[in-house]
Amino acid sequence: MSVITKDYRYRLIGGPGSPYSLKIRAMMRYRRIPFDWLLRARVGKEVAHVKPPTIPILHNPADGTYRSDSTPIVDYLEQRHPGQRSVIPDNQGDAFLNFMLEDMADEWATKFMYQQRWLDEVDQEFYGQYLGWFREGPAPRAKVEATGAALRDRQVGRNALVGISPQNRPVIDRTFQIVMGAFETMLADGMFLFGNRPASADFAFYGQMQPGAHAPGAAPIMREQAPMTFCWLILMDDLSGWEEDAWRDVGETPSPAIMDLLRLCGEAYLPFFKANSAALQATKEEVVVEIWGETQRQPPFRYQSKCYRFLRERYAALPETEQNRIAPILDETGCLEYLA
Repeated sequence: MSVITKDYRYRLIGGPGSPYSLKIRAMMRYRRIPFDWLLRARVGKEVAHVKPPTIPILHNPADGTYRSDSTPIVDYLEQRHPGQRSVIPDNQGDAFLNFMLEDMADEWATKFMYQQRWLDEVDQEFYGQYLGWFREGPAPRAKVEATGAALRDRQVGRNALVGISPQNRPVIDRTFQIVMGAFETMLADGMFLFGNRPASADFAFYGQMQPGAHAPGAAPIMREQAPMTFCWLILMDDLSGWEEDAWRDVGETPSPAIMDLLRLCGEAYLPFFKANSAALQATKEEVVVEIWGETQRQPPFRYQSKCYRFLRERYAALPETEQNRIAPILDETGCLEYLA
């Protein structure tokens, strides 16, 4: 392992339109891990070899390594900077709940993030120009608009792959309402999901909700229905000065916000994961699953089958005492049958 010196700095390569880049950037700011923020569009050739070809990419100059995929980056930085304002709860049971909520944000809440940018025409136009400027700017407006149109068409072309369609909209809209409601409830008497300090799940949900705070369609809804959450998203961008550091008492009943999000896991995210894995095993070309009385359809996604396997393995690896402690919570919220 390379030596971390006083002036050691990582390079975080991403983009302001990437929810996973926002997640890791905010997390590193909170953890006071020194880094330089670079736009992917400016260093494209440097990272063309990195697999998977996603952002953010974390570059460690000391050993020349590059890493992508946000959750493994969280784990990597936890290992390299133990005890430095960790974003993983100390208790193993809560650490598992945090991991599951982080994964739900990354793999299920991301659907409303994508829908809020690429389903309705007004959002498509706005976010096309948004990405076009960060790719080309400063540049004449005509060039920005041309690049934006190309990026818009590429992203809209991926709607079906992500599961974004008018038919799937009711489930995705309800997911957004549940997430907003959970955070609005949380913010009535607390700042974060697992205590007075942010966990990786907080940063993951921040990353997925923040783009909607700018979207023409979603922003007015958020400001009207979840004004405290709208303000929280602004705060989450830089928590480097946040000093409170207590995790919740594991003897406490989980907060209503945690319970609401776990019910979302049990009612939508985990049933989808199970159906996705079954479709892949049966070599089917479509995942079909009933959620809240609506039929959700999309092509199967192999990476999410991998996520489901990791989730079940993490639960199985918990000490028996911690499994026994959180099993009633998972059972009450409909999650346990998908994990045990």
